[in-house]
Amino acid sequence: MRDGSPVGGSRARRTFALVALAAAALTLVVIVASAYMRHAQAGLSCPAWPECYARVASGPGDEARASGVPTARIAHRLAATLVTGAIALALLLAWMQRPAWRREGRLVATALLIVAALAVLGIATPGARLPAVVLGNLLGGYLLLAVLAAAGAAALDPAPAPARARALALAALAVAFAQATLGGLIGAQYAALTCPGLTDCGAWSWREFATGGSWSPLRAPVATGGHYVAAAGAAGLHVLHRVGALAVAALALAVAVALWRTRPRFAPVLVVAVGIAAGLGIAAAATGPTLGRVVLHNAAAALLIALLAVAAGHSRR
Repeated sequence: MRDGSPVGGSRARRTFALVALAAAALTLVVIVASAYMRHAQAGLSCPAWPECYARVASGPGDEARASGVPTARIAHRLAATLVTGAIALALLLAWMQRPAWRREGRLVATALLIVAALAVLGIATPGARLPAVVLGNLLGGYLLLAVLAAAGAAALDPAPAPARARALALAALAVAFAQATLGGLIGAQYAALTCPGLTDCGAWSWREFATGGSWSPLRAPVATGGHYVAAAGAAGLHVLHRVGALAVAALALAVAVALWRTRPRFAPVLVVAVGIAAGLGIAAAATGPTLGRVVLHNAAAALLIALLAVAAGHSRR
């Protein structure tokens, strides 16, 4: 039954927002669990580091040799199941309030389509080495989180914000997804060790990067001597990723400035999120990647994308 009264409408909006944001929080759990499994199975921070990094698994059991992977897999599956249920409930709530909730309905319907696409992709994921599969899961998870965060925020605070902030937020989101693609390729191409320092990437060239193919989602990693070997010039992924980080930070801070007057509580949160994501990325690059730092960096990047999606949603007129 539709409830057109102001009190009922407000209550319905709060309920919808709670469900959508709960789904977003569960999606973050899925993203973090997935990142942990992906990097742990690649050998990041393995006991015989770095010799055991990128080692070819001898069988299905060896794939899960890293500590904590079985627990992460259970958390991933449980959270993914709950996300689907929460999205279905949010879609029902939006449908009951139609046509007033056209925008919220479109967002959760989009979220349901993303979940369906990720479920299909999940069939091909176990044992897959093609970077395109890794990127599909990674970017699909980030996109799902962004859509759910935007849906929850739109229900909580439907008032518009400056159009300039929306344009900046959308630009920041585009660059952030490109940045996530580069980060995903670094892991999928087993290139974590090609840049041993923040400013030291050894001897490489852009020609090597262009011809080596590490930038291609369709280039499967090549195994030599029982280990996957990064392509020639793969250090270029790190260089582009670090340049992209500066662009994301600059755009996100510009969004915060544009929202400072109309969203005085939200803007500082965005600034803090930028600082955390950048700090974790710098720490991983300067002192070498560890499983904990890389997974936390993934989580911080996901939160930043969610906040930028909220900013873009708030700014829509």
